[in-house]
Amino acid sequence: MGLRAAVAVLALAGLGLGITTAAYALAHSPIDVPVTTVVRHDDFAFVLDGVIVRHGPEPLDTRVVEIPLRIENHAKIVSYHWTPTTAYLVDADGHRYESDQLKSTPATTIRAGQNARVKVVYNIPYYSPGLRLAFWDGVMMGDVFDGLRYARLRLRLFD
Repeated sequence: MGLRAAVAVLALAGLGLGITTAAYALAHSPIDVPVTTVVRHDDFAFVLDGVIVRHGPEPLDTRVVEIPLRIENHAKIVSYHWTPTTAYLVDADGHRYESDQLKSTPATTIRAGQNARVKVVYNIPYYSPGLRLAFWDGVMMGDVFDGLRYARLRLRLFD
């Protein structure tokens, strides 16, 4: 391989790495939005129907956060498979909290054109500053066009 070819290969590799790094940063930089924001993921929408907070059972330094959601399937043909692991909480310190699957609505399939109401429950430390609700359930065709925006949205629950 000649010097020009090697330089061209390195330049292309550098360009590819730069584009990949920029795409990764774009896809992973969170976007804080109001709690009233409808989160769209391809043909599916997540709408927050409120937040209920209670003191947790033992230990006393926990609280239970219950989040009712409406899931709208705007697809014409495709069903949507909901699992309570799709929604998670993240706090200002970057701690991620998964749902309590025993207290949350179990996995369910929402047929095309239908809506469903689900409940997601979390047991979290009492002091968890700046809680945000986020979603992740994989990449779909529409995500390619919107730059994985839905995966970066963070609904501000409390400040």
